[in-house]
Amino acid sequence: MTRSTTGEASKKDEISARHYGGIFLLSIATLLLELSLTRVLSVAMFYHFGFLVISTALLGFAVSGVVLALWGELRERIPLDRALVWVSTLFATLTLACFWLMGRIPFDPFALFSDRRQWLFISLYYVVLAAPFFCSGLALGLMFTRGTQHIHYLYAFDLVGAGIGCGALVSIMPAFGGSGSVAIAAAFGMMAAVVFGLSGKRRGSILRTLLCGGIVVLAFYADGLLPITITPGKILSRSKPLFTAWNTFSRIDVFEAPAQPEKNIPAVRRIIYDSGTAVTSMHDMRIGVREYLSQHTDDADYRTGIAYVGKQKPKILIIGSGGGAQVLDALHFGASEITAVEVNPIINDVVLRRMSDFWGGLFSQPEVRLVTDEGRSFVRRSQEQFDAIISVHTISNAALASGALALSENYVLTREAFEDYLDHLSPDGVIYFTRPEPQVARLFATAREALANRGVRDFPSHFYAFRIPPDDAERKRFGSNRPSFRAGLLVKKSPFTSDEIRQIESLLGVAHQWNETFVDAAEMLYSPFRTSGSSVYYTLLTTSDLPAVYRSEAQQLMPATDDRPFFNHQTRWSSINREMIRELFSERLFGGLALGDRPIAEVCLLVLLAQTIVISTLLILLPLARFSREGLKVQNSAALLMYFAALGFGFISIEMALLSQFTLFLGQPVYTFAVVLASLLVFSGIGANLSGRLPAEPQRALPWILPILLFVLLLTAFSIPVLFRMALGLSLPLRVLLGVGTLAPIGILLGMPFPTALRIVSETSSSLVPWSWGVNGFFTVIGTISAQILAMTFGFRFVLLCGAICYASAWAVIRKMTAPGSLRASQPRGALYADTTLGA
Repeated sequence: MTRSTTGEASKKDEISARHYGGIFLLSIATLLLELSLTRVLSVAMFYHFGFLVISTALLGFAVSGVVLALWGELRERIPLDRALVWVSTLFATLTLACFWLMGRIPFDPFALFSDRRQWLFISLYYVVLAAPFFCSGLALGLMFTRGTQHIHYLYAFDLVGAGIGCGALVSIMPAFGGSGSVAIAAAFGMMAAVVFGLSGKRRGSILRTLLCGGIVVLAFYADGLLPITITPGKILSRSKPLFTAWNTFSRIDVFEAPAQPEKNIPAVRRIIYDSGTAVTSMHDMRIGVREYLSQHTDDADYRTGIAYVGKQKPKILIIGSGGGAQVLDALHFGASEITAVEVNPIINDVVLRRMSDFWGGLFSQPEVRLVTDEGRSFVRRSQEQFDAIISVHTISNAALASGALALSENYVLTREAFEDYLDHLSPDGVIYFTRPEPQVARLFATAREALANRGVRDFPSHFYAFRIPPDDAERKRFGSNRPSFRAGLLVKKSPFTSDEIRQIESLLGVAHQWNETFVDAAEMLYSPFRTSGSSVYYTLLTTSDLPAVYRSEAQQLMPATDDRPFFNHQTRWSSINREMIRELFSERLFGGLALGDRPIAEVCLLVLLAQTIVISTLLILLPLARFSREGLKVQNSAALLMYFAALGFGFISIEMALLSQFTLFLGQPVYTFAVVLASLLVFSGIGANLSGRLPAEPQRALPWILPILLFVLLLTAFSIPVLFRMALGLSLPLRVLLGVGTLAPIGILLGMPFPTALRIVSETSSSLVPWSWGVNGFFTVIGTISAQILAMTFGFRFVLLCGAICYASAWAVIRKMTAPGSLRASQPRGALYADTTLGA
């Protein structure tokens, strides 16, 4: 590109208000599409395949930058408004078309090694997912290319639009569902095309406006016209649901299994999460809960009765109340107060209001208080004492079958959580948790460390554990040595007595052989009065060297913590080998995944990371190396590329760490997601705008922006835990306001380094710009998955530290880069590239 060409393009393509409006709308569309597809893939497949959307979206953006760098005709000669109109229209069209195609590709990730066609299908899936993001990235990059003088304002509208798109999902997803939200994203893209084309022919504007309106109408019927195809191994019911609703972290379906009077089986309603990730149910109680209890008086019908042994009119806390089975148990055993905490507001609406007649008014009983909150967050804010804290399989067989829970943070099962539970127990109170049998040992380790931190030393007398053996069908299908999916742990604040243990085992049927009365007769795993010294449970409670026991076991037994809250991540990375990967993706072990003892999530992350590195290298770095080799001739270019790599990895790391910090403080995932991501993007946009108003030149401003950013980042990291502990008792609106205020300084500063440095690059050497864009995109894509792996391995503090190190490295690089004579221009001022998610 020559100086004269650039000057002509600038005159011909002056930036106006419609360009700011168009980039704002297109950024809303892009983030709304990315987040909607993440949710849709969680339903269609499993939670961990949401990472496929994130990495593919970033990849599409990065590749669009490479194409723009190599396509001189589009970059310099085609009229800007015409190009923006067509690319935005293509984004909207491909959004709908590719979403429809996704449901037609028979992609089964668990058959990659048993069905060779799956390698073709996964490649197609990548292309289909990336296509709309490639278009939006191309439009945004083209805007930044032609609008060099207005980069900070354009980048600000880009980021603010992205933040609005993120926050809008909170209202759009419940109103339109998964398919409808994708359609609304397409509508925003078409709206951007309308705005970009305001200076063009009136007929074209009218047509695009009509298309936009048509897409909005389509959104209301999208579930039927653009249905989501669910993977065959996941759906728990093929019948039509009675009710379906969406929010930002789940899809809830309610199904009814009709009564079978001849077998004395009542009707059952099942609440299914994300088409099979979890399930909770309740049988027909339309006769009224009190009447039902009067007809069913046998203690053996109420499994959680073991938590009430020795207690009169206990005060109960239930974490994950779901369909209400544990609430019914508590009423049967005479609980005086029952606090039922359920994180999903859709489930609570179903059982308390929408279908309360089927539940017999269970949650409207005077003893029952239903709370919509994350269980651990509620406990931390509560000032109450309870006689029992109960969490009975807040996961399900289907949830563990996905393997996804190893990726999701679970603050209910950390060591600090158990310390909170102990602090909220009465002197003889009990903690009762159930999990699959392979996870019970880690519960023992977690509870032991919590008790030790509260001054307890006689650990063996405070524990009891049991398992419900697999039934005949399970043994026939999976083998006689199969561990149990149903196992439980009791931890008592004071020592168990022998009489309490006898009553517990009587309720469990431990002393009985299998018969019609004790169909689910339990087997004892650990008892303070009769347990083998060779048992891992006994060893965990009696050893004086816990770290040595942790090291000696094949699976991870060290407790999860609030900094590393991945309780279900129990497989050591070092134990994952090629044969394990082959088995997991050959469906040979699919049925065995229900116990959660297979590293499906870990393997998926590693496979996605490897795929992303290969594809990013092929589509980003190699084209740049082949066609833009002259960019490397600039002095200190390697250091400059390190700067943009550091920004790419650093921003993603900081974003993930901040999300973890806010989870416990805000409680409900809806607000955590919207507050953190939307606030970061909006304030980053404000920072980008402010950076264009700085009185100093970019070369002088950047060396002091980065150290201030580092200082604020470290100050935020150290102050957030203290501030959040002090403010836990505030109402949710006040906590949200405090959270937004906490994110404002760091968000503003995160928005400054990227556009400021790109301005320096564009004024120095246009040949370096494609490299800066490509390397930043490459490390953002890699960082998305790498940061998750680092969090699972070392914790979120380490991830935050990595982000700080990245920005410190960028500071060191920029000081060298802006030194007099460090960058000698090999070419005149040239093109500029940036995007919504690839770097702030």
